[in-house]
Amino acid sequence: MKPPITPIPLHWDWERDIPPAPGLVVGQMIYLSGQCAFDPGGKVVAPHDMIAQADRCFANIQDILGRVGASMADIVKLTTYFTEPLSRERAEQYWDVRRRYFGDHRPASTGVQVASLILPELVVEIEAIACLPRQS
Repeated sequence: MKPPITPIPLHWDWERDIPPAPGLVVGQMIYLSGQCAFDPGGKVVAPHDMIAQADRCFANIQDILGRVGASMADIVKLTTYFTEPLSRERAEQYWDVRRRYFGDHRPASTGVQVASLILPELVVEIEAIACLPRQS
């Protein structure tokens, strides 16, 4: 029997105007759409600034997971899309932002360089897969 599929609403005004759900809960799994650096009003945060945008992406992921009782520690897979090639120095800057959200937790991860994202001011997008925490 197929588990129920439950959308995770954000209740942001602009979210109702786009087709994808911010995230779905399917059984014990949580699948998040790629998160970009949008604020609750739908405005791009820090255009063309990869580090500030990564921070906003992780904050959005943390917010969505929190709505279903999960946290960053429940993430099992991350895929990050970058529009710029990352030198070792730029990768370290990204990893510093990531460490602020994950601490010692190290989910499986993939980084992909892409030509562009949905808007030209966006330079990073992060999608995540997580597991719901066990209920005691």
